[in-house]
Amino acid sequence: MAAFPDLMPDVAFIDIEMPRMNGLELARRLLEVKDDLSIVFTTAYGQYALDAFEVEATDYLMKPIMKEDLQRVLKRLNRVFNIQKRQSPLLKRVPSFAVRCFGAFEVRDQQQQMVRWPTRKAEEVFAYFLANQGRYISKWELLKIFWPEIEEERAIPNLYNTIYRVKQVLKKLPLSPKIQKINEGYILEAQRNLSDLGEFLEVMKQSKENSEFPLEASISLFFSYATPLFGDKDYFWSLHIEKYVAQEYGKLCHKLLLHYYEQNQLQKGEEIIQHYMAQYIEDEDMLRKWLKLVAHWQGYEEKSDEYRHRFNEKLASAELPLLE
Repeated sequence: MAAFPDLMPDVAFIDIEMPRMNGLELARRLLEVKDDLSIVFTTAYGQYALDAFEVEATDYLMKPIMKEDLQRVLKRLNRVFNIQKRQSPLLKRVPSFAVRCFGAFEVRDQQQQMVRWPTRKAEEVFAYFLANQGRYISKWELLKIFWPEIEEERAIPNLYNTIYRVKQVLKKLPLSPKIQKINEGYILEAQRNLSDLGEFLEVMKQSKENSEFPLEASISLFFSYATPLFGDKDYFWSLHIEKYVAQEYGKLCHKLLLHYYEQNQLQKGEEIIQHYMAQYIEDEDMLRKWLKLVAHWQGYEEKSDEYRHRFNEKLASAELPLLE
């Protein structure tokens, strides 16, 4: 139960007979957190069937579970998800990128296969170029970050060798990205949609420079976002970049919430805040902004208390201060 707000699965298979908490009660609690959760109960006792459907279970499996029964349930779940997808107020079609930086660091070649990096250093140097796409990076900057404890005459050959290895990997990628040498430094020349990070930064830049809000692109990127940046790579130099991206993501979230408030589309606003909470449940300021919007949302004012309760449950499970 404590991990549920972080996982937010689409389906929960729940045994009705469990120690400490009855499966029916667990299902009710999970549905309070995620009201579109599909529940499938399992039990050896048929008398629970009626109770199971009182909590709007999608299906029910009797023990011992046979292969045919499981196939029937999976087929039904597929139908449920296809209907939900057609009815979803937001088309959460996450765009496909050759390079993924949000929530993981994955680089795929033209055949969509994960590339194998010759060294970890080459992989990290490429990540640094991605985070600074289009910016001139001097070789002295690279030496200071990646070979700080090595003498210059030994470090420079290491740099040249690493850059060469990165270039060899780039030849395998779609969209023809290139690292160009300019005087005493380098620049990554690549289309912005090579990576989710590059596309996100470009869209946020455009939204600042132009009065028009790129809604569709913003929605797709919003739902492709996940933390932490570069996954579990733990690059020390990426901390300030991650902080900047998080700030921009918060601005995007608030902008989308205001847009759907003005359009009086509560369900779409709910999808936005739920995805944001999955990344930044500790952002009390954003939670309060949402509560304030809901409190003034025509016809839905009473949902403010409901959301406050949901937020406090999530905050409590994360051992964070509750909203008053």
